Amino acid sequence: MTILGSVLALLGVVVGAALSYVFTFLAERRREHWALGREWTERKLLAYGSYVSDVKRMRDLAQRMAAAIGLDDQAPPLQRDIGLEPLAEANMARSSSFESVNLIGGEDVVKAGWELNRAVWRLEWFARGFLDDTDQDGWFDAFRNYYAAINRFHECARLDLGVGGEFMPRSGEPSPRTQYEMDRRQRRAVVT
Repeated sequence: MTILGSVLALLGVVVGAALSYVFTFLAERRREHWALGREWTERKLLAYGSYVSDVKRMRDLAQRMAAAIGLDDQAPPLQRDIGLEPLAEANMARSSSFESVNLIGGEDVVKAGWELNRAVWRLEWFARGFLDDTDQDGWFDAFRNYYAAINRFHECARLDLGVGGEFMPRSGEPSPRTQYEMDRRQRRAVVT
């Protein structure tokens, strides 16, 4: 074997080792990047889920307190003096969970979260008596705004998490009593 053959063989080994190192490095880097992205997606999902759960708890308490003063007829009534402390605790939990959303959420998710915060605060203010206790139309407007805001938050969160499929927005349904009265009026109108 000549010196040139030996040098070429050695050069082939060095180039092969270098290429092997580069490809292994790139594959490992891609695997780490994928794992980190998956971990962040999981953390976002937990943060978004916790926040929505806290918002809904706050909404439920406000709705029950509103039912006690005659603004809402879909929830079991909860007297204001009994509900104030749990509502304050729910607000603190919502505030705390929103901080996680604010830290790791995408820009649109955070903006939608601020909208949702404002909507649920309005429900809270009705429940606490800071707004007119007799303004049933105002309560229903606030509830519609809440549904629009939570739907917006869900849409933004799904996009941020890369969830496919069509989002099915929620809306406020009439209470069973209201639906019954509407159906009853329709039946009477058909008979006459």
